Amino acid sequence: MQSQVVFSLIFILCFLSVKAQRPDCRRLRENCRPCTNRLVDPVNNVEFINRDCREKVGDRWIWRDVKRCDMQIVACENHNVRLDCENVARLAGMRRRRGGE
Repeated sequence: MQSQVVFSLIFILCFLSVKAQRPDCRRLRENCRPCTNRLVDPVNNVEFINRDCREKVGDRWIWRDVKRCDMQIVACENHNVRLDCENVARLAGMRRRRGGE
C-alpha cells in the first residue's frame, strides 16, 4: 500500500515537471504582439530573414514581412518543425501565389 502511494506521488511529480517544461505559446502571443506593436524600434524587424526569404520563396508565396515577435510565436508553436523559409511562409499564414506548387 505504501509503495503504491510513493509510486503515485513520483508519477504525479514527473508528469507535472514535464508539463512545466512545455512553452506557453499562448502567453507569448498575448504579451509579445501588443508590446512590439507599440514599439517602432528597428530591432523588432528581422530584415535579413525577410529579404532572404522573399528572394527564395517569392515565386511560390506572397511574402509578408515578419517581425521578431511573429518568428518567436511561429517557433514556439511549431518547435518540432524545421523553420526554413517555406515553412515560415506556410505557418505564418502567407498566401500562395497562383501557379505555385
